[in-house]
Amino acid sequence: MQLEKLFNNCTSVQNSLFYSKLAILELCGWIEMSMDDIIKRHARRNLKNANNINYIDKEVVEKTHGFKYQTHFRRMLIAVVGTIGVERVEKKVDPTRFLPMVATLGSLKGFRDKEAHEYIKGTTKTLDAPSVTKTKLVIVYNGLKNIDDILRTMK
Repeated sequence: MQLEKLFNNCTSVQNSLFYSKLAILELCGWIEMSMDDIIKRHARRNLKNANNINYIDKEVVEKTHGFKYQTHFRRMLIAVVGTIGVERVEKKVDPTRFLPMVATLGSLKGFRDKEAHEYIKGTTKTLDAPSVTKTKLVIVYNGLKNIDDILRTMK
């Protein structure tokens, strides 16, 4: 990860804060795009009507701004597979992947919202190092991958 390298080599506290903040914002952007991609791909695999595919793209994915599991991703899943389908997915998920992912998404949302709406005022602020953010990436990736794998087996 390039940000981790830059963070480890920087000599300025302020620059280390910039790299840490950027790592959090980049991770959160990746999460949102990955969730959108899972929903869009599942819709395209299973829906035949172009109007329905367009509805998922325009009315569901494009109008969802965030990445908390319950508030954002689960609602998009319901739009594609219904509540019954989501219940089936959640019954099949690996809890050792799913629960840490949901918790990580919740905590990241708070960090992201705070960092997206503040600038770095000084050097007394503390943020997770990019290496810590990278471990959160792995947790979220494993959970999303598990859900995506389950969706791929659904008809």
